[in-house]
Amino acid sequence: MIKTLFRSAVAAVVGILVAFGLIWLAQYAGSEVSPSEYDVATGEILIPIGSTVALIVGWFLATFAGSWLAMRISGETGAGWVVAGAVIGAALYTAVDFSDAWWIMALGALVPLLAVWLAQRAAASVVE
Repeated sequence: MIKTLFRSAVAAVVGILVAFGLIWLAQYAGSEVSPSEYDVATGEILIPIGSTVALIVGWFLATFAGSWLAMRISGETGAGWVVAGAVIGAALYTAVDFSDAWWIMALGALVPLLAVWLAQRAAASVVE
């Protein structure tokens, strides 16, 4: 039992590290393709839609990859859902911190949930 719990914990940590690394890459790619601009008149940072799309795609790919990897390492599905929870938590924290629109906050929860569900289905033959 302790060996299984330890294996699941390690799998979740590895999955979270992979997911956050992929999110960082998506944000970097989005900022390189369409960089943000500073509006001197209002003092706001204007983030183009290209960066936002890259971030949302990054949430999906990162959650899928990190969750799938965690499920493969642990042999169970729980570690993958922990990875999704970490991504959702980080997405919502960042969205609230930057006062993003409501639809970005909604996508910050829905996109990782869809990704982990698909990762669970993809890993089903390995896990079961």
